[in-house]
Amino acid sequence: MPKKKRSARYTQADPGKKTPLPQRPEARQKVTSWAGRAESFFYRFALPFEIFAVILLVAAGFFFRMQALPDWKKAEAQTFYGGQPLHTTFDAYFYLTLARDLLEKTYNPIDEKRGVPDSPPRPMPPPLLSLLAAETARITDARLSWIGAVLPAVLAGFLAVPMYLLMRYYSGWFAGFSASLLSLLYPFYIYRSGFGRFDTDCLNCTFILISAYLFLRFALISGLQRYLYFAIALINYGLFLWWWDQTPAVVTSITFLPFAVALTFYYRPKKKEAAFFFGSIALGLLLIMGLKGPGIFINMGRAIINQFLYISKDASGAFPNIGVTISEQSIPPLDTIIGYTTGSMPAFMFASAGVVLLVYRRFKSSLFLGSYMLLSFLAFTYANRFIIFLVPMLGIGAGYLLGELWKVRRKFMPLFAICPALLLYFAVPLYIDNVAKPQYPKLTAATVEGMDTAMQQTPGNAVIWAWWDNGYALTYFARRATMNDGSIHSGERTYCNALPLAFSDFRLAANFMHFYVIHGMEGINRFCSALKMSRNEAMEVLKALLAAGPDGALPILLSYAKQGKLKGLFWGAKKNGFGFLRFLFPAEKKPVYLFLDSLLGRISYWWYWFGTWNPDTRQGTHPNYEIFTGLQLNGTVITGPKGLRVDLNTGEIQVMGQSLKLAGITMRTAAGFKEKKFTTGGQFY
Repeated sequence: MPKKKRSARYTQADPGKKTPLPQRPEARQKVTSWAGRAESFFYRFALPFEIFAVILLVAAGFFFRMQALPDWKKAEAQTFYGGQPLHTTFDAYFYLTLARDLLEKTYNPIDEKRGVPDSPPRPMPPPLLSLLAAETARITDARLSWIGAVLPAVLAGFLAVPMYLLMRYYSGWFAGFSASLLSLLYPFYIYRSGFGRFDTDCLNCTFILISAYLFLRFALISGLQRYLYFAIALINYGLFLWWWDQTPAVVTSITFLPFAVALTFYYRPKKKEAAFFFGSIALGLLLIMGLKGPGIFINMGRAIINQFLYISKDASGAFPNIGVTISEQSIPPLDTIIGYTTGSMPAFMFASAGVVLLVYRRFKSSLFLGSYMLLSFLAFTYANRFIIFLVPMLGIGAGYLLGELWKVRRKFMPLFAICPALLLYFAVPLYIDNVAKPQYPKLTAATVEGMDTAMQQTPGNAVIWAWWDNGYALTYFARRATMNDGSIHSGERTYCNALPLAFSDFRLAANFMHFYVIHGMEGINRFCSALKMSRNEAMEVLKALLAAGPDGALPILLSYAKQGKLKGLFWGAKKNGFGFLRFLFPAEKKPVYLFLDSLLGRISYWWYWFGTWNPDTRQGTHPNYEIFTGLQLNGTVITGPKGLRVDLNTGEIQVMGQSLKLAGITMRTAAGFKEKKFTTGGQFY
C-alpha cells in the first residue's frame, strides 16, 4: 500500500495566500557535523534556550548601563552631593519631585512651586515613572536619588523582549538576538537610559515595539486569539499614555499606526465579525468623546501640530521658539548620527542595508515598523533627540541582515563563524566606547550646594528666580517656587525669565521680578494692551516705570495719562495714578531671590538673546562671551589658552590677537572675593 503524502503546513501571514512553513532540515535528516549536532541539540530545547537568551539580554542591558558607576565614584565631587548621585538630565528632578510629593502625601492638584504666579496643575494621575520610584522607595526604604539613578538602567534592558519577538518573526532567533544586543549597546540609547538618567526614554522605545508586535500578531492570526492580542495592545497603549503622559496625542498616533497597517493590508474577517469589531471600536470612541468632550480628537490634532512646530523650531509668534536654544533640538550631521548609533560607517551601512532589505523582502509586514521609520526620519531632518528612535531601527536592520546570512549557513559553511564574528565586530567596539565615555551629571555639586543653601536661608514662601534649566532642580533641592522650568518654558515666558538677567540696572531687575511674581504674563500683557503702542515700545515704557521706582514713576504715569494711553488700566477712585502705582509696585510682595550659577556663563549666547529680544522686529542680540579655563596666576599676571594674558596692575588684556582694557576684575580665592577697579576707561571683555 503506497504511503500517504503528508500535507503541508501553512501560515496565515497573508490571508488568501498559503505559504508553507519552512521545514527544519535537521528534523528530517541525520546530521553528523559538530555544527549540525549542536543545532539539533539547540532545536530540541529551543524554547528554554530562547527564554534564557532573552533574560540574558535584559540583564546585559542593565550591566552595560551600570558600567558608569565606578567612574562616577572616582569623580565623586562632580557626580554626588551628600552621598547621593546627581542626574544626567534636568528633567529627572521633575519626576523626583513628584515622587517625593507622593511619599510625603503632598501631591495636591495645584503645583504651587512651579510657574509662579500661574501654578499649573500636577499631572493626574501621577506619572507612572514617579509612582514607580515612590513605591520602590516605600517598599525598599531606599533613597529616591539612588532609585532614580538605577531604575532607568533596570528598565532599559526590557527593550530586548519585543525586539527579539519581532525579529524572530522577520528572520529567526539569530536576528532577534543580534538586533536586541546591538540596540542595547548603541551609545545614544545608553546615554538616554543609563545610570543617572531618570526620564521616560528608558521605556518609550519598548512601548512602541510592543505595539508593533501585538498588532502584527493581530494581523497574522485569526479567531478569538487575534482579539486577545488587540486587547493586550490596548492595555499597552494605556500604560504608554500613563508613562509618556506629557504627549498623549503623539503616543496615540505612533501606537495606532501599526493598527492602521493591520486594518489596511491584513484584516479581512467575515461580515458579522467585522461589524461587531468595528461597532465596538465606534462605541469606545463615543465613550471617550462623552468623557473628554466632542473636541478631543480635534485637540489631539492641534497638539500634534504644536509638537511639530516645537521640534521644527518655527518662531510662530512675536517671541522665539525655545526649541532653538536646546541642544537636543538641533539637526545632527551624519557623522554625529553614526557616532551616536552604530559607531562606525561600515556598521551604519550594514544596518541601513538591512533595513532596505527588510522593506524590500517583507514590504507589508515591515510597515508595522512605520512609527519607527517616521520618527527615525525626524532624526535626520529636525532634531537629534529623535536618534533614540533610530537606534532600534538600525538594530533591526543589522539584526535582519545577520539573520538572513545565518539562514544560508548550510550552503556556505564559513557563515557559521562569519555571522557571530560580524556580531562581535559590531558589538565589542560599542561596549568599549561606552565604558570609556561615561555620561556625567549636567548639574554640578557646587550648584546643588547653592540650592541647598537657598532652602536653608530663604523663607518657605520665597520665589527663586533662575534660568529655566534650573527650575526643576530648585523645586527639588531648594523646595522653593520658581517661575519657569523645562515643561512650561514658552517663548514669552522665557523672554520674561531672561529680562532681569540682561538688565544693567539692578533696581529695574529687582522691580521687574517683583512685578512679574505678582502679576505674571497676564499683567504684562494687560499693561501692553492698554498703551496705544507696539509691543516693544510698551515694554520700554514698563521698564522705564519700574526703573524709576514708586516716586519717579508717578510723573511718567501722569504724562501718559494726559495722552490718554492708560485708559485700559485701573487708576483708582480719583484717577490720580496712585491706584496704578500699586499695580506696578504691589504692597504685598513675596520674597524673591535671584539664583546665579556657572551654567549662565556657558549659555549666555541664549539668555542674553532672549533678554534683548525685540517683539516688533523679532530680533535679539547674541553676546560675544568667551569662557577660559585652566588659568594660571603668576605674580600679577594671569595666563591661559588662546594667548590670554591679563596684567592685574594695569588692567591690560591680550587675547586671540587683540589688546583690550578692563574696567575691573573680580577674583575668587580661598579667602573670598577680591575686586579691583581700573582707571583706564575700558570695558569688561
